[in-house]
Amino acid sequence: MEARLSEAVVAPAADETRRTSKRITLGLGGGVLLEWYDWNVYGIMAAFLSPHFFPSTDPVTSLLAALAVFGAGFFARPIGAAILGPVADRTSHKRVMMISVSAMAVSSLVIALLPTYEKIGAWAAFALFAIRIVQGLATGAEAGVANAIAIELAPPGRQGRYLGLIGGTFIQAGIFGSTLVAFFVSASVSRVELTEWAWRIPFAIGGVLGLAVIYLRSALPETLIKTALHREDEFAKVHDTTAGVWKTLWKVRLSLLAVVLVIGSIQIANYAWNTGLPNMANGVFKENSTAVFGITTAMGIVWIISGPIIGGLADKVKLSKAFTILRLLLIPAFFITLFYTERSALLFAAIMIGGGAIVGFNMSLYNYVATTLMPKSVRTTGVAIGYALGVSIFGGPSAYLLVWLQHHHIAWLFPVYGSIITALSVAVYWMAKRRGMVYVSE
Repeated sequence: MEARLSEAVVAPAADETRRTSKRITLGLGGGVLLEWYDWNVYGIMAAFLSPHFFPSTDPVTSLLAALAVFGAGFFARPIGAAILGPVADRTSHKRVMMISVSAMAVSSLVIALLPTYEKIGAWAAFALFAIRIVQGLATGAEAGVANAIAIELAPPGRQGRYLGLIGGTFIQAGIFGSTLVAFFVSASVSRVELTEWAWRIPFAIGGVLGLAVIYLRSALPETLIKTALHREDEFAKVHDTTAGVWKTLWKVRLSLLAVVLVIGSIQIANYAWNTGLPNMANGVFKENSTAVFGITTAMGIVWIISGPIIGGLADKVKLSKAFTILRLLLIPAFFITLFYTERSALLFAAIMIGGGAIVGFNMSLYNYVATTLMPKSVRTTGVAIGYALGVSIFGGPSAYLLVWLQHHHIAWLFPVYGSIITALSVAVYWMAKRRGMVYVSE
């Protein structure tokens, strides 16, 4: 009788734990999804919004101006990470996550309603620039917080699969969602209507989506205080001061450099495939926009599926081995971009799906690798700053650089540049590993 009573009590408790775990995963992953949706939707719609904010007789010049603003938002991320990262490590993960998701939702709604150059002149371009800076500041610590929490919540022996879900599948779902919405909008209206006003629709959807994510994140527990280890070990304790965070971070500066390069090299490829190539197709070669968005969406499906699969593979073999093999495969993938030199939907599809698959496999692991390189006491700050620097220095300019080099007939420099940074990421990662600077066991 007592055994049956005990089972009856344990079963609801287990069910409640599973429901709580699902809510945490949805709140955590939903914010990651929103960040990437809002960030990517500007990139893929740049060719259509550019004439409204940066009018020019040369459409490529207009597009490059829009992509420059796209890149400018990345340069605000390190500042946001430096400000918000220590707040998250010392006081509250949840507070920083709520700031981030709220800023992204509001910013998307503002862009959807923003007056154009025709209405307010150069102020339109300035306002768009300011919004991107706000988004960069607010999301500076998002990656660090999300991955720091995810590595703590991951089931033992399944860190790769769980980080592949949060840092892979949810990221790709955000990118996929932005391209899918763009596809349906493009398929529903004419190219003239898309250029005139329909480009605003994906931004409006991002703002509404943000409201749902804000609700999900409001129910998240404050994980920092509940799981913190208040010990003398500076790599495990919660620091009393921001200065303590920075002191510890300086001691693991080789790991920080590895994080910057691990993230930066894959972000070169990410923004080349998700922003640079689609905008080249739409803005330079004047491909059918619905086909471009459809092909980019198909690539996103591959990326979504690969997240937990590649993460699970890293759980079975050593993470370092999986990372090294997949990262080095990125080098030949960069050179595939050289084949896209004229209008051809078939060639565009082959480059996006073929080379994009390798990029997607790497996107499934980079957050996991970066998180293992940071000790617990500075994990949020270290990953956030490393992420922000990697994305701003390497990822942000990637789309602009790809289009600019192609426009000036020196496209071969792009894969050379990407390959050098990729090789450096592997080399510095192994330097850090051999010095004992991997803080989560494989």
